[in-house]
Amino acid sequence: MNVATVIYILTGMLGFGLLVGGVLVLFGAGWALLGGAASCFCVAGFVRKGLTGE
Repeated sequence: MNVATVIYILTGMLGFGLLVGGVLVLFGAGWALLGGAASCFCVAGFVRKGLTGE
């Protein structure tokens, strides 16, 4: 596995973890967790786009 694939997997897992934490809290800091999850999913999307080379 190359470095970009590892970064893609880690950011996806981090985004999913933040999403789950944000939904469970959903009060105050939960919204920040949801924003962080969206950001991680965007990063994972850009890395995936770079991996596929489209």
